[in-house]
Amino acid sequence: MEHNDYINRMAEKENLYRAYMKKADSIYEFNNFKPTKEECAYLQKAVMLCYEMAQISLGEEKAYQERRVKELNQRIKEVVRVVDPERYKRLQDEANARAAQKNGTNNNSSKDTISNENINKNKDGSKKDPLDDTVETWFKEAPKHSFDDVSGMNELKEKLKECITDSKLNKIRDFLKIKKLHSYFFIGPPGCGKTYIIEAFAHELMDKDYKFISLVGSDILSRFVGEAEKIVTRIFEEAEKNSPCLIFIDEVDGVCKNRSLPHLPEYAASITTSFLTGYNRINNSDKPIIFIGATNYPKQVDNAMLDRVEILRVPFPDKEARIFSFEKHFSKILGLDDGFTYSDMADATDKYNYRDIDRLVTTIKNNILKEVMEKYIDEDRAVEALKSKEYKLRRDIFEKSQSECLPTPKEDIIRELDEWEDSFTKSKDM
Repeated sequence: MEHNDYINRMAEKENLYRAYMKKADSIYEFNNFKPTKEECAYLQKAVMLCYEMAQISLGEEKAYQERRVKELNQRIKEVVRVVDPERYKRLQDEANARAAQKNGTNNNSSKDTISNENINKNKDGSKKDPLDDTVETWFKEAPKHSFDDVSGMNELKEKLKECITDSKLNKIRDFLKIKKLHSYFFIGPPGCGKTYIIEAFAHELMDKDYKFISLVGSDILSRFVGEAEKIVTRIFEEAEKNSPCLIFIDEVDGVCKNRSLPHLPEYAASITTSFLTGYNRINNSDKPIIFIGATNYPKQVDNAMLDRVEILRVPFPDKEARIFSFEKHFSKILGLDDGFTYSDMADATDKYNYRDIDRLVTTIKNNILKEVMEKYIDEDRAVEALKSKEYKLRRDIFEKSQSECLPTPKEDIIRELDEWEDSFTKSKDM
């Protein structure tokens, strides 16, 4: 199963890589073999895929992917040198600073690079920033669900409720000289409810006049050279201007890559630098801002960022949460057969995440649809049988559906998270 999953993941990434390279080459040819920003955008997507394939590969395959990363990095450098000479020089300076720091020749290089990063502002106000229209989409309306709709995760909810209470105590925080910025990283396997509980948190905060900025890492990775850095800078500027504010960046590993990882594309390291600069901006502003990043892969995140936040592990839904989820899906549309309970469903779905549960529920509903239509023929009669609880969900239908809808394998990512958390905890204690 794991071997097949690896092959499928590699095949999917390889096919996408080829599509990006084909597009980059066709753009290059269409523009009379002159480099363009559009060509570079596809090269950046392609090199990131090679980098990801190198991270999950071993032996010859890993070495092959690493060679492709180096080759693509060189091609991207040449494109950037032509289309954006100023940025090319800055990338070179940053690369030299990182190399010097690794060699121990200049321990302050990376700090200087971060603190001297140019903030992309329009000082004279004469020209509208092209990002202005995009910025409006970052501000979200209050999510409809609150903490009352989140089952389980009791410790996590208490932590966030304390943060809400704490954020209101501005006078005593000022007196004690406690910073107003709260920073968290939510880690955990896919589908365990990270985004859902963060949105519930946003609901609670927006009742207290907080604004809510929410983006996914892929929203930030722009299609043009250098645009991602501008977007990152603007996000933190907007948070400062609109405080009190909650910033939520999902898949934050995509825009704050660990710069110590081997063969990291240089443009990705540059985005990380801009990210740290932006974060330092809100940290130094001492305004009521709450920053939350979420990731399934914390070891992909830069250590300089991890040192600045509180790590919160989001668990799989516990039994209470699974009971709540099944009740939410079924209680208003059908009854349960005698001797079969929502607790039984929860017992049978240990280690399921919310996506697994949603897929299982969909399969159950489809099987119910087939059965009620075979039994009642007439659609109105079938609906009435469900409404009146004449038809009830039986254990055998649940078990049949479960056999048709296996949960996604999670052993690898759980082991990876456990190993990272153990390693990170030990390094913090040293």
